[in-house]
Amino acid sequence: MKKNLLIILGLVVILGASSPLTVFASDCGQNLTGAESINQSAFEEMINEIETIKSENPGLSEDEILKLMDDRHSSSPNERGLIDIWNSLTDSEKKLCIRYPFDALKVNTARNIATEQTERKFGYSGLGDRSDAFRHGIWNAEMTVLIGKEKAELFATAHEDKDVTGDESDGYPKTAHRDMDLHNNEVGRAIGEQNKDASEDEMADIIYQDIYSETTQFVWLHD
Repeated sequence: MKKNLLIILGLVVILGASSPLTVFASDCGQNLTGAESINQSAFEEMINEIETIKSENPGLSEDEILKLMDDRHSSSPNERGLIDIWNSLTDSEKKLCIRYPFDALKVNTARNIATEQTERKFGYSGLGDRSDAFRHGIWNAEMTVLIGKEKAELFATAHEDKDVTGDESDGYPKTAHRDMDLHNNEVGRAIGEQNKDASEDEMADIIYQDIYSETTQFVWLHD
């Protein structure tokens, strides 16, 4: 069921008022974008680097570690992969990677599951459409299974901590995309909480069937 923008914004306001952990941080077009997943071994390398810094410098604050990682991965051509991964994260996501490194690995696992299942179900991974809603839903459902609902909300909300100036490539405001994503993240976490024993494929089927039902709570901006 296609939902219009006014319904989306209204639902997000309601969810924001009822969810104490939801912070309306800014968003740009990086909503688990395109069909891009982050290679798990490369992500592990980044997490290992963070852990090494923390063990060798126990007195460093979270902000100091963030600055050190930013400095290390600003322009080195020999570490292009790590630079791309680190700089694809919002500052809020980076801080959560520093604070909860092993949970961050599971978050990336869930992200890759979401990308794979979206491509499997839809044949593509779109922006602002039903496939986008599905992708965010299953990402949050799988995060909820792997790290619990509260931490899943922290990581999902941190992902939206971006600039929302202007429009996305589909012509809709970036604020509308952010609100859509925050809402669908919430719906996905609820489904994950209710289906903790579901396999990846079963979770994908549950969300896919839900998103095509007349009573779905998922929302999207266009077909």
